[in-house]
Amino acid sequence: MATSEELMDEEFECLRRVALAICQTLGRPKDRQICRSTLDEVAKFNQLPSLSTKENVHKFMVFYLKVLRWTQRNQPLGIYQQWYGKNFGKDEISRLSHDTSPDEFRAWSEDGQSFLAMKTFEDGSTLIYNAVAKDPRAGWSEFGLKSLMDKRLGCPEEQG
Repeated sequence: MATSEELMDEEFECLRRVALAICQTLGRPKDRQICRSTLDEVAKFNQLPSLSTKENVHKFMVFYLKVLRWTQRNQPLGIYQQWYGKNFGKDEISRLSHDTSPDEFRAWSEDGQSFLAMKTFEDGSTLIYNAVAKDPRAGWSEFGLKSLMDKRLGCPEEQG
C-alpha cells in the first residue's frame, strides 16, 4: 500500500506534467522560461520528506495551474505576433490544441506517452484528465480509448 508521501509525489508529478503542457502553449518565450523555472523550484520543495511541505506544494500547484490556464486563455497573441512575426505561435498552438474551443485544451507529450485534456466551466471549475502509457507503440494515441478497449476485450477492429 502506498504511503501518503508516495501518493503526494505521484499527484505532484501529474500536476507538473499538466503545467508543463500548458507552458508549451504560452506564446512568449520568457513566459515559458519562467513557467519551467518555477516548476523546477517547486519540484525542489516537493523533494523534502515533510508531509506538510508536500501538502503545501500541492495547494500551490493547484493554484498555479489556475494561473497558467488563465494566462494561456488571455494571451495577447496579436501583440506577440507584432513582436515576434506574423506566424508566431500558430504552428505550436495549433499542433497542441487541435481545434479546441477557448475553454478546452488537449495535448499529447512529444514522446507520445502522456495525454492531457482540460475543460473550464462557466463557474470557474476546471476538469483535468491525464493519461500515461508505458509503451507509446500501443497505438492508443491514434484511436484513443476505443482502441484500448478493443484490444483489452479481444474484439476485432471494425471493418469499414
